[in-house]
Amino acid sequence: MEDKKQNILIIDDERSSADSLAIGLERNGFLPQVAVSGEEGLKKLQYENFDFILCDINMPEMNGWEFASKLPVLKSSTNLIFITAETAMENRKEHRDIPVLTKPIELEMLVSYLKHWDDKNLSESRVLEE
Repeated sequence: MEDKKQNILIIDDERSSADSLAIGLERNGFLPQVAVSGEEGLKKLQYENFDFILCDINMPEMNGWEFASKLPVLKSSTNLIFITAETAMENRKEHRDIPVLTKPIELEMLVSYLKHWDDKNLSESRVLEE
């Protein structure tokens, strides 16, 4: 029996970065889609279900923190992971339960992390770095 491919929504205002990540995830058996803003991400969530959302924190108009606060309650089973180029985050205490990956993201580490998500104890706040 073949494993179900996981749907992943990548939200990042840097289109080339998001596209590169999507290509790498697709090559590793995931079904990624890209949104270039938090607003576009919320629209995609109205029509589709995702197993994971990788959301950049520093975006214009709606940043990652704002996106997280608007994430529909119906989508609470979707696993949200923040991505950022910054290692110091002032608002981190507001969303302690959301893991953070720092850019540049090491694809092999991310793939392993996503595939073993259920094995992880994600109740503690932490920043994952290469």
